[in-house]
This record gives sequence, structure tokens and C-alpha cells, in this order.
Amino acid sequence: MIQLEDALARPEFESLDLDIAVADVHDRITDAVRGLTTSDSEEGTKYRTTDGMLVAVVGTSSATEDGERATVAYRTAPPSEPATRKASKIATALESDAVDR
Repeated sequence: MIQLEDALARPEFESLDLDIAVADVHDRITDAVRGLTTSDSEEGTKYRTTDGMLVAVVGTSSATEDGERATVAYRTAPPSEPATRKASKIATALESDAVDR
């Protein structure tokens, strides 16, 4: 089972630290990309295509004075996979809330 930390370490995934809450990330993802299934784990929410390919993992990276900050690990390779194209849409939808590490 892939957890957020595992996805962050895999070469086919990149990540963004976000200045928004995990619940807001979920809303943005569901608005940006249709046809994903989700499953929750202790570490975060996994987003998969209907055929089971992992697209992204969203979890909490840190807490700030204003609340929790989210991290999303999203697929970047192979570029021809539908899961990678969906992940690209997720990254685009969230990039305005990205913060420096």
C-alpha cells in the first residue's frame, strides 16, 4: 500500500506543499478532475483512476497558526498514462496555493 511518504520518495511523483487545508484540496481536486476514486488511510487520501492507477496522495504536512497545511504528491510519469494527465490537472488546479519548502 502506498503512503504519502512513499509517494514523495518515488521518482514518478512530485509534490507540492500547499497553504490550504486538506478538505479544501479535496474540493479542488474533485472540481478539476472527474472519474477518480478515493480511499482514506491514516496518512492521507489516495486518488486513483477507475482502473486502480494511483494519481495522487494528499496528506497533512504541517500545522500553522491558521490550521493544517496540506501536501499533495502527484504522478508525473509516464507521460502517456491517463493517470499522469489527470495528475497534471490536479497540479495545475493547486499550484496557486503552493508554498516554498
